[in-house]
Amino acid sequence: MLSAHSATAALPMPAFELGPRLLHEAFHRTLSPMLITDTAGRICHVNPAFEQATGYALEELRGRFPTVMHSKMQSSDFYRRMWTALLDEGHWQGEIWNRRKDGRLFREWLSISALNEGGGETTHFLGVYSGLSSPQLAEAQSEDYGGVDAVTGVLGRRAFIKATERLHASAGPLAFMALDITGFTDINEHHGLYCGDGLLRQVAHRCTQAAAQHGAECVVGRVGSDEFALAWAVGGLDGSDTPRAEIHRMAEQMRHAVATRYQLDSGRTVDVAVSVGLAVLSTPDGAAEPGGGALHLGAADALLQASAARQAPGGLETAVQHYERLEAERRLTRALREDIVAGRLEVVFQPKVRLNTSAPVGLEALCRWTGPDGKPVPPSVFIPLAERHGLIAELGDRVLESVLRSLARWNEGHLNTLPVAVNFSAAQFKRPDVVARVEAALARHRVPAHLVELELTESILLEDFDAAVTTLQGLRHLGLTLSIDDFGTGYSSLAYMRRLPVSCIKIDRSFVADLCTDDRTRHVVATVVSLAHRFGMHCVAEGVETFDQVQVLMELGCDQAQGYFFARPLDTEALAPILAGRTPWVEVVMAPSRPMEF
Repeated sequence: MLSAHSATAALPMPAFELGPRLLHEAFHRTLSPMLITDTAGRICHVNPAFEQATGYALEELRGRFPTVMHSKMQSSDFYRRMWTALLDEGHWQGEIWNRRKDGRLFREWLSISALNEGGGETTHFLGVYSGLSSPQLAEAQSEDYGGVDAVTGVLGRRAFIKATERLHASAGPLAFMALDITGFTDINEHHGLYCGDGLLRQVAHRCTQAAAQHGAECVVGRVGSDEFALAWAVGGLDGSDTPRAEIHRMAEQMRHAVATRYQLDSGRTVDVAVSVGLAVLSTPDGAAEPGGGALHLGAADALLQASAARQAPGGLETAVQHYERLEAERRLTRALREDIVAGRLEVVFQPKVRLNTSAPVGLEALCRWTGPDGKPVPPSVFIPLAERHGLIAELGDRVLESVLRSLARWNEGHLNTLPVAVNFSAAQFKRPDVVARVEAALARHRVPAHLVELELTESILLEDFDAAVTTLQGLRHLGLTLSIDDFGTGYSSLAYMRRLPVSCIKIDRSFVADLCTDDRTRHVVATVVSLAHRFGMHCVAEGVETFDQVQVLMELGCDQAQGYFFARPLDTEALAPILAGRTPWVEVVMAPSRPMEF
């Protein structure tokens, strides 16, 4: 017979000490969805509850980034704040929208904690989800909900289509207005989804009130996460200007009724701006066409997306204006394609300087284009245009060839050649023979590889991180310098920096612009600079325009900078005498564009 003492002594370990097998069992049996990632953010493991909640199997997720579930409901600032909290405090929690494998959106509460083995550096991150919406609730909150929208009380997408078809059949021609709340994602992030839902209810109420004031029979619906649509009867359209002018006036009044100040459920107030698309829908005999409602909604969706993409809150775009703009874009795209092939785009060079001495340390090649009307087209217009229409790789190739020709001429003329950074697009980077292509270009122009720096964006890392690193290593082996451009504007983690064979991190101009006014931005930049130095990299700040920005960057230890504060871009003709030593650099870098006190 065992005594109490002997029974206790017989236990192999204290009952409160859990073995690895029991912990493994707990991870797999818990009803809370969980995932574990490495420090770069790649998924290592998920439990069965996670598979059931998202529709993804472990085999589909392992090695991929959680961005596979990205809903586009959160901005890049949201993810920057998340990673900053994880790196600084070891944990983060908050509300987030994700997308199931079947495409449905769901809301969740996510808690992320840093894990380490043996109390050392962080090795993994653990994410635990709670409050996942059921598929039924997710469907009710999504844009495909077919009845009354659960959040706002107005019609959902499919119900709105059916109601529009009935109204069209009974009342004839309709005016259709699509309305998008500008910056709604930011409101959700800063004030919470509860306040966001309250705002949606208020907007829906304003839409309904505005429609009722005009006395016309009107249908109001919520057709997307932050998108509403209104359709109302406009009988008597005969093609004359007066009825259409009246429709435009009514739509403008409705827009003004919605675009105003709102009080959130938290007590805070926000000013809401909207983008609007307008279409006049009619048939020759006034009868409803089969599937006409779906056609109407498709037209309005296109108008809405076009209006929102213009980033012009408060804009009102009619169907005619929409198609005119599409035609103008087609003409511009055709001209861009022709000028790329003909080599008519100009390459200019902006100096990069060392912050503590203002001495030039390199140049960045920038592309400039004069449109068919003889006016300059901003890069913010023609670069996205080239990306949308499959021209960006050829454009990048032409710029690289132009830079290599300039470097070859400078070397042949025994000039004081500086390294030149060239933007290298994801389309160029993802070519299977990218390393061989670059090597051949260097050999063709007899340019030493150390004079060329390739600037790549974070987007190259999102699809297959390991393959991207292998390609980067191949380019680095050629002798090229590599840098990550616009750092912090994508969805990647600061933690992957240590694995990248790059020499430089370029801090995006959006950070520099807020550096002197936002403490959080300053903190993020300080973190990036510190980590870059820890991993043997240097930092370049882009878009520096003020003396105060220079001072803060120097305080944070940033190494180099470029921007109009130091020098504007120069063409090859202006640059040649400087590289030849006939014009001092000080006359360029110490230009009148910067304050005299520096």
